[in-house]
Amino acid sequence: MELKAQNISMKYRKNGRNVLEDVSLSVKDGDYTALMGESGSGKSTLLAIMAGILRPTEGEVHFDDKNLYRLKDAELSEVHKEGIAFVPQSNIFIKNHTVLENIITPHIIQKGADETLLREKAEEYLERFGIADLANRYPYELSGGEQKRASLVRTLVTDPKVLIADEPTTGLDKKTGALIMDSLKEYADSGKAVLIATHDELIKGYEIKAFYIEKGKITAAE
Repeated sequence: MELKAQNISMKYRKNGRNVLEDVSLSVKDGDYTALMGESGSGKSTLLAIMAGILRPTEGEVHFDDKNLYRLKDAELSEVHKEGIAFVPQSNIFIKNHTVLENIITPHIIQKGADETLLREKAEEYLERFGIADLANRYPYELSGGEQKRASLVRTLVTDPKVLIADEPTTGLDKKTGALIMDSLKEYADSGKAVLIATHDELIKGYEIKAFYIEKGKITAAE
């Protein structure tokens, strides 16, 4: 499996500056990749484009043999069901559903997933992320960091081939941030691709491919 962005440019306003300019980036099975840069550098935009959520002004995104932005809506929906999962910075929950319901219900409705299996995986990840005791709470009862962990659990339970997460450790203390980074590393080691946007110096403690983006261009890699 390979998810590849080729010659991506993005301009939000006519005659405005390019948010991204001729950017190329790819991730494969087993890759643990970080996109680093200051706020406004284009990290979030590139991740949304690679996730098949935001159409670029120029360039292409390929998921194996599929050109994402030439797919019909139903075909792209299938890719999102089985291939590419995106965790945004903002935590989006249904306010009158419990944390556990927020994790499993969307997958049952949208994908027809097995509820028992989803529940087992959700409980496992909630325990791993230290929020098992919050499963029956409501989102408004959680801190921002707890909501972020629950949002990540909601994505992991379906075992996507590519996990894309925008600032997954923002708002977390160092210990919890390391726990999330460890879990994402384990997920990549299982053969899946993980791509994150971050400015967290925690990544220096991990074997991770780091790309630096500045003013819409990838300037360095290590």
